[in-house]
Amino acid sequence: MRARLIITFLLLFPIVNIFYSCVCNVITKYENYSHTTLLLKNLDNSGEKAIETESLQINKNSYGIRLYLTREKSIIACIKQKKIDFIQSAYAQDVICPPEYIFSPDDSIVSIKIVTINSFDNQHSENSDISDYFRVAHSYSTIENYVANMLYTYPSDSEVFFEDKLSIDLLLMTTSTTNNKQQFEVQVALSDGRVLKQQTLEIELL
Repeated sequence: MRARLIITFLLLFPIVNIFYSCVCNVITKYENYSHTTLLLKNLDNSGEKAIETESLQINKNSYGIRLYLTREKSIIACIKQKKIDFIQSAYAQDVICPPEYIFSPDDSIVSIKIVTINSFDNQHSENSDISDYFRVAHSYSTIENYVANMLYTYPSDSEVFFEDKLSIDLLLMTTSTTNNKQQFEVQVALSDGRVLKQQTLEIELL
């Protein structure tokens, strides 16, 4: 009798371990953030990848703008607890636990515009919108399409993974014809009504 109980216990022991290992008890923290400041850098795209440059001259076929948007976290919005037990997990190959953090925006980007400070070509005098002359690096999509498909809410298993500085590379695809010295203003309109503005350093496009 005792031998039978021992054998039964040994057979059940792995199942007990599976039961406890399949319990998922995670507290998910929901944190908010806001877009706060805008910083611009001139880019030289003549090499394998675009690099920031302080040079006053760049090849007109290799110019770009790197846009940095700083994000700051606000207070924790709420905390939720989710538990997945053994019975639920029996219907799946793996237990999928919820993330420890979910970051959500207080505001989103409505539009990104690039305005030329100097006369650019015969169709675009000073203070004209030339956003259509730029493309987003890698995808080469228009700025309008890129903004329309941006994602703002994302999960993370660590607070340190929070993306506190968004970087976007914008490459000039059409060269200037009226003036080699160029300077641009980037305007980022946000959903809360704010407009973040910053001007690049003046540069000569050769």
